[in-house]
Amino acid sequence: MSAAVFNRCLLAFLCSWASCAAALDVFSTVDTVAPGAVLEGAGLGAACVDAALPEVLTLEVMVERVLCHDPQVRQAWAQAKAQAAQVGVARSAYLPKLDATATYSRGRNDTRYEETDSSVHGRQRQLDHRLQLSWVLFDSGRREADLRNARQLLVAANANQDERLQDAFVRAASLYYDALAAQDRQRAAERVAALAAENLKDASAKFDAGAAALSDRLQAQTAYSQARLNLVRGQGLVRDAKGQMAMRMGMAPQTRLMLAQTLTRRPDTAFVKDLAALLEQAGNDHPALIAAKAKLEAAKAVVVEREAAGRPSLSLIASLSDVKTHQAMDYSGDSHIRDNSVGLQVTIPLFEGFGRTYQVRGARARVQVQEAELADARQRVALELWASYQSLGIETQALDRTAEWVEQAMLALQVVQGRYRSGVGSMIELLNASSAYAMAEQEHTATLNRWQLARLRLVASLGRLGFWAL
Repeated sequence: MSAAVFNRCLLAFLCSWASCAAALDVFSTVDTVAPGAVLEGAGLGAACVDAALPEVLTLEVMVERVLCHDPQVRQAWAQAKAQAAQVGVARSAYLPKLDATATYSRGRNDTRYEETDSSVHGRQRQLDHRLQLSWVLFDSGRREADLRNARQLLVAANANQDERLQDAFVRAASLYYDALAAQDRQRAAERVAALAAENLKDASAKFDAGAAALSDRLQAQTAYSQARLNLVRGQGLVRDAKGQMAMRMGMAPQTRLMLAQTLTRRPDTAFVKDLAALLEQAGNDHPALIAAKAKLEAAKAVVVEREAAGRPSLSLIASLSDVKTHQAMDYSGDSHIRDNSVGLQVTIPLFEGFGRTYQVRGARARVQVQEAELADARQRVALELWASYQSLGIETQALDRTAEWVEQAMLALQVVQGRYRSGVGSMIELLNASSAYAMAEQEHTATLNRWQLARLRLVASLGRLGFWAL
């Protein structure tokens, strides 16, 4: 086999090995990317693959599909995978490095001797094969610190991914509840429009019989037109909410959606405990705090790594070479040289222009930055938890009051309708009662929506949001 053919074969082998090695995951780093607490037991893979939409869309299915198509969720997952690969890079530093080189060269030598007025001409071909091995045996803890830094950053990346998932979860559930609220408001608008139609019918009948003034009929007509306008707007809000849901699920906005739940279904709130217990739970489980703590530990590891980089290191080195040279006899003829060596190499950094000193100072300053960020995250989580806790308590009490308001407004409307039909009440009184009932229905629906969202935000403030919360 000629040297050129051999070199081409060797190059092809090395390229194929490099492509295969790039596909390997020797350290199983992909397994270290957490799926996120939100997705545990969700069976999300089927929802992401199956394009068929169920006839009745439940909140769980809608949230699953939104998580599948949320770009921020995919971005956080990719960032976690990238950091997991950095853990593999840090672990690979414990393994030896082996490099192979092959060189083939051709040349022509022309030498002229001035004193003898003679010259020598010849061609030269050289084939050089070399193997070089290097293995760091001791580095004063530098690799260990680098690996600890990579692992802590992976913990932070997984926590950031979980936080993105929970944020997307809250946005998706909020959109579903907004759509339910829009449907409830539309149904309330339909009831109010039906009442306004009855009032107009009664006023018209009394006017035709000469028992009511024209103003009663005109006022009833105005109230009916306003009720119809509110109904049209309510229908538009439903279409808008469902269109946004469809687009967040990766479908066309005009896709027909039938929602399963209603706002009147109130999930369990048994997880709500004493505020001190909730704050402690958030301190342990909230992904923002987990990420901030991990970043602080990673910054401390960088300090150790920078300090260790200025200390001695010990490496095992070995080399093997095989050099064949073909040339004219005038140039000593052909030669074949084999060389191999093995030894220990000690590297002692003596002076680097004080660069190492400032690198350590910078690393220690970044530790202080991460300590401040951890304190800020603790404060932010505590404030969010306090606000969500208070909001849920307020909306829970408000639900009872608005339910009473709806019931009382309905009874008052029925009484006023009876009085008007019997000729005792006035149109102004009837319109006021109808308006009070419509306002009570709208406020009760809005309070139900706010209660659902406050409950979800409280769970998210604890860092435990998942499908169990639905």
